[in-house]
Order: sequence, then structure tokens, then C-alpha cells
Amino acid sequence: MGNVPVELIDFKTPVCYKHSDVGNQNIPSGRNLACPFCRTPGPLPRYRFENCSILACKNCDLMWLHPRPEKDQLYDVYGTMGYYLNTDFYQKDGSKIYGYVDYLAERINKQYRYRKIVTDVKKLLVRDRGGSRSGMSWLDVGCGLGFLLDVAFDEGFRVSGVEFSRAAIEYIHSKYTFPIQYGLLSEVSFSETFDVISLFDVVEHVIDPVSDLKKLRAIIAPGGYLVLQTMDSRSIMSRLLGKKLEDFRRTREHLYFFSKRSVKAILEHCGWEVCEMKLIGQTFQLGALIDRLAVYSRPLSRLIKFMIFPRWLLEANLYVNPGTKMMVLAKPK
Repeated sequence: MGNVPVELIDFKTPVCYKHSDVGNQNIPSGRNLACPFCRTPGPLPRYRFENCSILACKNCDLMWLHPRPEKDQLYDVYGTMGYYLNTDFYQKDGSKIYGYVDYLAERINKQYRYRKIVTDVKKLLVRDRGGSRSGMSWLDVGCGLGFLLDVAFDEGFRVSGVEFSRAAIEYIHSKYTFPIQYGLLSEVSFSETFDVISLFDVVEHVIDPVSDLKKLRAIIAPGGYLVLQTMDSRSIMSRLLGKKLEDFRRTREHLYFFSKRSVKAILEHCGWEVCEMKLIGQTFQLGALIDRLAVYSRPLSRLIKFMIFPRWLLEANLYVNPGTKMMVLAKPK
């Protein structure tokens, strides 16, 4: 690096921008920064957008948004039910790519997949506990509208959650009696340990993933499991699609992007031992899946939808695994 000063930022000292700064030429490039995890200087700009870039560490594979949204803008994104019912998701300029088009409509398909995950983890716990099924607990961090908690409760777990959105918590309280703590994980406290802790599409959103994963390590019960789901930023399909990939374009909410290599290194640093890593898919209603293609090509999406006949096929469910999401199962060291 010669005499060029290196700004050794970490997870807790973000460089922020306002989304109104589109086209602002004064936004820093990140070339004088260092990786917030392994401290390697000189990250490479992997994908550039109008008001930010996604930087990649040359050493550990971690990728992160630079600069990132200000904290109040993150509140604006998550704070209302508009995050779960984003009717502007497919807006032509892509500025509204965050949240879900209709999260409630996805409930059946999401819970179908959650049930498989919960029952698999339950089998592991029962095996490790010598056949005992009593007193099992599940904490869901970033529990959203409670769909996973609902499934885990039906499978016999004592469930609780942490959620950053007050609107989501209000929805949960209107349907369930599950105890939910409001706030960031760093802001809440726990008086017990948990047999299972899950973070489904959450770790890429948090401000300081290392501190959060260390905190969860402190409250996992002996022999418990961490179940983590996030995108695989270095999978074949993720690299092929590049900056067109929806997960990379969610610059209003996604702060970090993990590969199998980087997530394993961070988990081990935080006191976890990775047991399993695999690419996972999701079940979509065909019509919703075709609509989602509009993120990549609006004309192609419209053409495919027009050609589907009979029209009732649009309501059929289809499992798709493009190889962009991974699930990680870990135990405390």
C-alpha cells in the first residue's frame, strides 16, 4: 500500500450514505479500506451501483456494501408492513427491490419448507439427547411474521423470537402468544439458553455479524444447533448473474454477502463448528416465480407469462434451486 493511509474500519464503524445521493460522485471508492473481518487492506470493488459498491476481500471472500445506508434509513425499510407487502418491488428503476412482494401469500410454501428443516433438526436433537423430546427450545432471530415459530411450536418446541420491526411484532401478537423481543440482537438480553437458534435470511442484514454470532454462541445450550440461511455470494449461479442477482441489488437492506468459505471462517472465529453446508431452494407459485423474472428481464417475464396455457398453471407450485442460497448447520465448539 506504500504511503497510502488504510482506514481500518470494522463492523461497528460503518461508512453511510443517503439513498437520495444517487449519482453522488463524492461517495468513497473503498480502495483505502480494509476487510472488516480479516483486516486485509485494499478490497476490490466487485459490483458498482449508482450510489454504492459491493466490495470483496482478496483474502477471506467476505463481501460488503460500501457505503451502507444510514441507520434511520434501515428503520424506514423494515419499520412498516410495507416491507412484507411491497407492491412496488418490480418498479422499473429497481429502487424498490427490498422486502417481499406479498409475504403472506408465500406462507404455505414457506412453512412447507420450514417443516422439513424443523423436523430434521428435531431428529438430531432427539438423537443427541438419547431419545428425549421434552423441554426443547427454539429462538428465531429476525422472526418476521412468525411463520417459522408457528412450525417449530407445532413440532413441540418452546419458541421465542427477536424482531426489529414493530409492525411484524404487532402481526405476531394478533395471531400468536409467542414471546417476541423488539430490537436489534445487540439490544436485547436473555435469561436462558436455547437448543436451537435460527437466522433465516438475517445475517446479511445485521450491522455487526461477528458480535451477534458471538452473542448467540453464549446462549446456545450444550449440544444445541445454529441454523443459518443466507445467500452464497460465490456460488456458480451468483457469479454468473453478478450484479443482476436480486440479492446483490437489495442495497437498501443487504449489508454483507457471504460465501461458504467466509461464513465458515466467521462462524469458527465466533466459537461455532460447522456441521453441514448445502445449497437450498424454495417453492414458488409459478405465476409469482415468472413475475420475479422481471427483476432480470421485464420483457421476458411478460412473454413467458403470456405464453402459459392453461392459465390455471400459474397457480401451480414449483420447487426451484438456482444455487444462490445456502443453509449452514453449526454446533458450539
